[in-house]
Amino acid sequence: MNILHFILGKANPDRANGVNQVIHGLAKYQSRAGHDVHVVGISSSMTTPYEKIQREDFEVECFKKFNSKTFTYIKELVKNIDIVHLHGVWNMKNVRLGRYLETIEKPYIITAHCGYALDRIKQSNYLLKLLYHKIWQKKLYEHAAGIHALTREESTDIYHFCKNENIFVVTNGVDPDTYDKYHYTVHKERKKIKFGYLGRLSVEKNIDNLLKAISLLPNKVKEQIELCLIGPITDSVVKLQKLTRELKIEENVKFLGEKYGAEKIQTLLDLDFYIHPAYSDVVGISVMEALALGLPTIVTRTSHMSYFNEGNAFIMVEPTAFDLNRGIITAISRLDDREQLSVNAKKLYLKQFNWKVAVELLLNEYKRVCI
Repeated sequence: MNILHFILGKANPDRANGVNQVIHGLAKYQSRAGHDVHVVGISSSMTTPYEKIQREDFEVECFKKFNSKTFTYIKELVKNIDIVHLHGVWNMKNVRLGRYLETIEKPYIITAHCGYALDRIKQSNYLLKLLYHKIWQKKLYEHAAGIHALTREESTDIYHFCKNENIFVVTNGVDPDTYDKYHYTVHKERKKIKFGYLGRLSVEKNIDNLLKAISLLPNKVKEQIELCLIGPITDSVVKLQKLTRELKIEENVKFLGEKYGAEKIQTLLDLDFYIHPAYSDVVGISVMEALALGLPTIVTRTSHMSYFNEGNAFIMVEPTAFDLNRGIITAISRLDDREQLSVNAKKLYLKQFNWKVAVELLLNEYKRVCI
């Protein structure tokens, strides 16, 4: 099967941008399954009009602008493509390409990547997004051969906006090539209990409530706790650093900056518990990475993880400061259970959250809409 992924970005796996990490995993394992995979990306940060980048098992053709020349190139490419996979929301490039694909009766599917999560839409420019959806995006989604949702909750959110009868659920994954080489080992006899979070330190990630949860701990417990925040240092981080001072927890919180590759994995493996406080997320990549490493994990219900909590694979909490505090206290009380939590986490990853499994399911959906 000839597959085209159209994205914003360069499918770089070593960036905090989750969608680009996803495209890298999809394209790599679709290619390994014997399919001809093309990735075309638009990246305004490029210094040249065009660049071809070799990724693992596939190439990315990157254009600085989505102009008439780029569009003409994509039209020629599409002639030999069986299915086009569009990614994202609030993107006029997708709308333009989708309209063209419809005119030539070329099937396309589209992944929203959490873009239709109701709580996330309401965080900013809500009325403008509703207007944009009504004028431009609704038809793009409703005329798609299929809409790829990452969880059942997301499929419900999407259907609220787009009455497409072919919304199917396939989760994302992480790369077995990377994560099968590592496994968490319980840290014993050290003074601090280390909790950690990996990802963007933005509003929807709910880091402010996580900090408040730390501040609510009894002083004797607080003395034992270290929270490691792993992610890009941005303006929002400056505000979080100010909040740690106001809450008087500077000694408990470490802002470690960005970590990639082996350094990122070693930083995660040094934790006792991974904690994902997100107010709005769809099975965050960092959660899947933590589970793949066998890290004992705390995750919020609003991360769309409730359907996957079989076999006691993680501790689930609400995204409030009070409930995150409760989750931390629960984790501390289960220090002796870390080995079993680790085994359970690894089992869930192997069953649900690795690219070999996800790609096979997604390819079946491709074939179904191409019949």
